[in-house]
Amino acid sequence: MASMLLALFFALPAMAAQPATIETLHLDAPAFAPGQVEVAIHLPPDYDATGARAYPVLYLNDGQDAEAVHLADTLARLHADGSIQPVIVVAIHMLPDRMGTYGLSDRKAGHAIVSQTKYGPVGARAHDYSEWVAHTLVPYVDAHYRTNPTPGARAILGWSLGALNAFNLGWQYPDVFGRIGAFSPSFWISADRGDVESVQRTRLAQAMVGSSEPRHGLKFFFAVGTDEDGDDRDGDGVNDPIDDTRDLIDGYTAPDSHRMRGLVDLGYRSDPDRDGGVTRADIAYLSLPDGEHNQAAWARMLPHFLTWAYGKRAPALEATGRVDSWQEVSSAHVAPRNVDVWLPPSYGDDPTKRYPVLYMHDGQNLFDPALSYTGVDWGVDEAMTRLIEEGAVREAIVVGIWNTPRRFQEYMPRKPVTGDALPSGVDGVPPLPTADIASDAYLRFLVDELKPWIDATYRTRPGRDDTFVMGSSMGGLISLYAAAEYPEVFGGVGTLSTHWPVGDGIVIDWLAEHLPDPATHRLYFDHGTTTLDAGYAPYQQRMDERVRAVGYVEGDNWSTRVFEGAGHNEAAWRERIEIPLKFLLGD
Repeated sequence: MASMLLALFFALPAMAAQPATIETLHLDAPAFAPGQVEVAIHLPPDYDATGARAYPVLYLNDGQDAEAVHLADTLARLHADGSIQPVIVVAIHMLPDRMGTYGLSDRKAGHAIVSQTKYGPVGARAHDYSEWVAHTLVPYVDAHYRTNPTPGARAILGWSLGALNAFNLGWQYPDVFGRIGAFSPSFWISADRGDVESVQRTRLAQAMVGSSEPRHGLKFFFAVGTDEDGDDRDGDGVNDPIDDTRDLIDGYTAPDSHRMRGLVDLGYRSDPDRDGGVTRADIAYLSLPDGEHNQAAWARMLPHFLTWAYGKRAPALEATGRVDSWQEVSSAHVAPRNVDVWLPPSYGDDPTKRYPVLYMHDGQNLFDPALSYTGVDWGVDEAMTRLIEEGAVREAIVVGIWNTPRRFQEYMPRKPVTGDALPSGVDGVPPLPTADIASDAYLRFLVDELKPWIDATYRTRPGRDDTFVMGSSMGGLISLYAAAEYPEVFGGVGTLSTHWPVGDGIVIDWLAEHLPDPATHRLYFDHGTTTLDAGYAPYQQRMDERVRAVGYVEGDNWSTRVFEGAGHNEAAWRERIEIPLKFLLGD
C-alpha cells in the first residue's frame, strides 16, 4: 500500500509522455436496444491490473470527440510531468439521438425533463441514459478494472449538451459521482421560451438546483469561452453561456426581485478569482479568453479540468510556517481526501534531523480559518510555532487529514458497535445506521497507506514513541480507536470534547478491555461545560475510571481536563490547543 501512495504523490523525476492503453467495448443498453453503446477505456501508462492500486475514474460524454480535444495526448503529458495522478478515463460515444440523450432527468420521479427548443425536443431519453450510466456502466467498469469505487474518486465530464447531462448525472446521482466538469454547458434550455423573462425564469438546470437540497461533497468545474456566441438575451453585455453558468453558480434575481437559488445559495463555496485553477472551494470557474463553442476551445479547457480534478498539489494555505498541501490523496480503502503537512521551523536546515509526527483529523479546521467549518481554525500552526520558540514542545510535523461527507461513518469505532442503529447522543438527531461504518477502512488508510508515505516523503521519526494522533468530538473517538487497534503505531492520543454519548457510551465499555499499555502510551482527555459538552462529564468520569483501573497515572501518562464555560466548537479548541500539544510533545 505504501508503494501505491509513493508512486502517486512522492516527487518523481519527469518522464517522457507515454500513450495510454485504449480498450474499445460495445456494451448493451436495454433501453436503447438493439443498438449498443461504444465505450473507450483509456488506461494510464502505468496501469497495474493485478496490483493493489485503486485508480480514480473520469467518465466522459461525447467520447467520440476524444481525439479532437486531444484527450490521450493531454493525459500523457500531464501524467509524465507529474502534474496529475494516474486516472482511468471512460469515454462514452454519443448515441444516435444526441439531443434526446443529453439532457436533464428527475431520478426520484423516474422520468426525463424535456425541453422544447427551436432545434427540437432536448432530453427525452435523458433518464434512460443517466440510469444506464449510473447503474450499468459504472458497476461494469468497477467490476472489470482496478477502480476506487467511491463517489469522491469518480468524475463526470461533458461539453455543450453533454455538459448539461454531466451536470445532471452528478446532481441526480451524488452517490455515484463526486465531481462534475461542464465545458460550455447548455444551461440555456428552459420550460418556456415565450419571451426573455420567461426563459430566464424557467431555465431547467437553474430550477433543478433551486428546488433541491445540497449534495454534500459534490464539487464543480465550469468553463465557458468569452466568444461562445453573440447572443445576449438580457442585454447586459455578457454572452448567454457565461450568464447562464454564472447564474447557476451565484443564483438569479429577476427584475421583480424574484430569486432563483444558485449553488452558492445552497452553501457551496465558489472561487471565481482562481480562474479555473486548482482550488479548495467547491466550485471552480474558468473564463477561457477567445474560447468559442467548439472542440478547439474544449481542448484548451481540458488541462485545466484535469489538473483541478487530479492534480497532486493543492493550493497553499494561509498559515504560519510551511505547509505542503496534497490534493485528493488516493486510497484503496476510502474516498480520496486532501492532506496538509505542517513542517516545523527548522525543517530543511539540517538534512539529517528527523521529527516526530502528530496526525490530526478534521484537517480542514486546523490551519486556515477560510477553510474551517465555523470560520475559526484551531491555530495549530501558530500554537506549534509559539511553543517551539518557547522550548515547550519538541519540533514535530503535523499531518492534517481532511474529513469527507462520510465523517461519522469513518470516525465511529466499528468494533464496539452492535445492532442496526446507533443513538447519536445529540438531542434531535435520530439514531444512525451502523451498516456502513467505515472506521476500520479509514484506519487502514491511515496506518497502511498514509503513514508509510509520510515517513518516506518527510524526515520523520517513525516509531511508536514519536507518533501521535489527535482529534475532537468524533475525531477523539477515532483517535482512541486508532491507538487501541494499532498500539504498536501510535504512542500518544489527544482527544478534545470526546463525543462519548454516541451509543450511550458504548465506546467507553469497549475501550475498558482494549486500552493500550500504560507503560508505553499517553492519553489526554478534556471537555467543556456548555453546548454539547455540557453532557460529557458523566461519560468522561466513567472513562477515567477505566483508565485508572488499567494502570494509567493522572499527571504522568494520563490527563483529564475540564474547561468551565467552554463549548463544543473550533473556537474553544483553539483556545486550549497548547495544553494537549504540551502533554503529547513536551519534553
